Amino acid sequence: MRKKLLLESILTSYLIGLPIGLITTFLVFALPVSLTGEGILTIVIIETYGKAIIGLILSFILALGFAGRNAYENLLSKKTLISTSFRYSLTVNLIIWSVFMIITLIDNFNIESLFYLIPPIIAFLICVLITTYTIGLLISFMIQRKIRLLSNE
Repeated sequence: MRKKLLLESILTSYLIGLPIGLITTFLVFALPVSLTGEGILTIVIIETYGKAIIGLILSFILALGFAGRNAYENLLSKKTLISTSFRYSLTVNLIIWSVFMIITLIDNFNIESLFYLIPPIIAFLICVLITTYTIGLLISFMIQRKIRLLSNE
């Protein structure tokens, strides 16, 4: 039963988090074109962060599994829903933005490369705050609901 609950929790994390995360990533990196109508800024973003964006997406896929497992364990140990949501969001964002920053540093290695870390640090902080009260809370709630439903069977 516990293994089934764990797998359901990880699946919930993927089914809700993956489409929303991928769409959001695409929209954020396409935002300059939609705001200005010109692709110059997007070209600069892709040139600077192109490999890091790919790393972010790949690590996001792995991070959802870890975060789903952690949410399941937190809810089983009677942590609050908001605490679980915060930990879920922190886990996902810490993994993806760390990978993003490491790849950015490797890809743009010079003294000015520290400047390239400012946007991802800001994005990390904003993402943790926003996702804790939105998608992280929804996923944690759905996992909690599945735990309750499957535990009562």
